[in-house]
Amino acid sequence: MHTVRVFDTWVKASGRTLHFDVMTSDEATALRLANEYVASQGDAAVSVTAQECRYCHAEPLVMFSEHQQRQFHESGGFIVPLTAQPSKHGRCESIVITTRRA
Repeated sequence: MHTVRVFDTWVKASGRTLHFDVMTSDEATALRLANEYVASQGDAAVSVTAQECRYCHAEPLVMFSEHQQRQFHESGGFIVPLTAQPSKHGRCESIVITTRRA
């Protein structure tokens, strides 16, 4: 089973804060995808570093949509845009999903 590493990313760009998770398998790919995403948001001059893009936790790839799984296999990962409101619990906050059986 594939595991996705979640990189919590906060970037200041053009007077605003971008917050997103990079879902991938390694830091180098996380930084590449983060920089591509920031450029696609109109801030190509901003360079995302490991200071802004930090490993947070891991999730099983099967937890994500088929489209996201395809992006993971074809591009090395995918971006999940988030709100720019920091958690009161800290920078990285895991999402816990529970399943009930009937």
